[in-house]
Amino acid sequence: MLRTRRKQVFTFLGAVAIIGVSALASQYVWREAGLKSLQAVNEQRVQLVANALTAEVGRQDHLPVVLSLDADVRNALRSRDAGSLERLSRKLEVVSREADTRALYLIAPNGIVVASDNWQASDTLVGRNLADQPYFKKAVENGRSSDLGVEPDSNRTRYYLAESVRAGPDLLGIAVVRIEFDALEAAWERAAERVLVADTDGIVFLASDPAYKYRSIGGKTLTVSDSAEVAKRYPGVLAEPIHIKVLERRGADSIIEVEAPDAGASYLYQTMQLPLYGWTIHRFTDLATVREDRRDGTIIGGAIMALIIALVLYVIERHRAYVVEKASAAQLKTQVEERTRDLSESNASLQTEIDEHRHTEARLRTTQNELVQAGKLAALGQMSAALAHEINQPLAAIRTFMASAKVFARRGDLSQVVSNLDLITDLAERMARITGHLKTFARKSEPGHPEHVRVDRAIDGTLFLLESQIKAAGVVVDKTVEPDLWVLGHAVQLEQVILNLVRNALDAVGDQEDGRITITAQVSESQTSESRVQIKVADNGPGIPANQLDQIFDPFFTTKALGKGLGLGLSISYGIVQDFGGQIHARNLPGGGAELTVELPRHRRGRAPAEIAIHA
Repeated sequence: MLRTRRKQVFTFLGAVAIIGVSALASQYVWREAGLKSLQAVNEQRVQLVANALTAEVGRQDHLPVVLSLDADVRNALRSRDAGSLERLSRKLEVVSREADTRALYLIAPNGIVVASDNWQASDTLVGRNLADQPYFKKAVENGRSSDLGVEPDSNRTRYYLAESVRAGPDLLGIAVVRIEFDALEAAWERAAERVLVADTDGIVFLASDPAYKYRSIGGKTLTVSDSAEVAKRYPGVLAEPIHIKVLERRGADSIIEVEAPDAGASYLYQTMQLPLYGWTIHRFTDLATVREDRRDGTIIGGAIMALIIALVLYVIERHRAYVVEKASAAQLKTQVEERTRDLSESNASLQTEIDEHRHTEARLRTTQNELVQAGKLAALGQMSAALAHEINQPLAAIRTFMASAKVFARRGDLSQVVSNLDLITDLAERMARITGHLKTFARKSEPGHPEHVRVDRAIDGTLFLLESQIKAAGVVVDKTVEPDLWVLGHAVQLEQVILNLVRNALDAVGDQEDGRITITAQVSESQTSESRVQIKVADNGPGIPANQLDQIFDPFFTTKALGKGLGLGLSISYGIVQDFGGQIHARNLPGGGAELTVELPRHRRGRAPAEIAIHA
């Protein structure tokens, strides 16, 4: 026992050691791959930053040269006429707007700005003395200059390009364009980039993170005169240097830790020179993806080795289990045979129960159909008085027209006889329609044989049967039915559902002087792809008590007075709608009255027979 325990312990320790070594090796491989991929990607991103800077400057650096060669500029600077200078300012305004330049202006040899693109602004440069600006001095001396500095009013970095305007040896003025990089900085900041651009003295003048701006980077040592020049170029904005600790060299790149101002953060550090301007681009890339790769490598390496060890142990264990399994095979076979026999007996018993359930369901269907038929006959019985009155009126009229026809025949007035016969024919056709609807409504439907039912015809047929009752009650019926609405089921059963809903609405508003029933039928798009037909019957009666809304579809539940109903109409309607594959529900309207809604799957006549069979 002790020997077995020691063997298990040694096996476990050996497995842990192997898994640890595998995890470390995989961690190193994945980290190297992640760093190489990150370096390759970021070389392209640094190049994009360089291209953006070069494009921003190159887009505007030709403007001073163009202005120095322009005849209007030379004439205005030579004459110093107020009108000429105003026209020149207007021209500069147009050029600046078209070139999308931040500032474009002309300086006289004495340092006074005489024309500017912002000549109409309250803070116009016109009249300002810029004689002490470095770019002005250099352009006067050398004919051309560029200068990078901070604008005192906004503390934002500005880049100036100046070109002297000469007429022979005479200096007429200096043309200046001011370039701003605010849009580039904002774009870097929105993209969560960590980009720094430093000047020739190593001072960061552009940065995606303002915390790094106006700090020295790169450890360049400045002389006293250089330091004074830098302080003059960046007055009052210089901050402490950026302290970087190199953790790992990777060719031209390195892994660094920033000690200030963002203490403790480590990045992949890459640089690129812009020799044309003497600037250097510095890019810090977060190592989160590399850390994730390192973590994934550790997990994958350890998991694979653990899986291999587990597989080896599994094979060994399976071999041992095989010996035990072979010994118990006979016993297991006996148990399987016993359980199979029990399962067969249970299966036979279950099949018997299933057959009984099928017979019960068939009897339930038959009973339900009989109940539906009884409900229809009950409805016909309740309508019998009104229908008898509806038939008696045409019969009485027929007798009258027959008697008058005999009188006209004796007189020889054949035209009146023919007219009376036409009237008798119309009355007979009306009686035929009434009896035809009664026969159609009273016939039994055939469960299991659904048919295409047109909703508007079912509603019209129902209203035809109830026409006399509606007139007798003095109720106004508003009907809004969309055309070409079809459902799959039984026309007689749908008419019975609508008849039950309309008769209940009639009972609700029968005692009101302004009784009104609204019937609507429309398509309702559901959350699924299947559209549904909504049939709504609403009244302006007293509504349904809130505590009885959930009970109105129960059998033998009624809110009517004793002897006016059995409480089966809505229960039968509920069962019919369920057989149609739909739903029925009731609610009280905010303005008074109740609304019952029947929702049925919409059927399109053009569908294939197979699809109809599925819905059936």
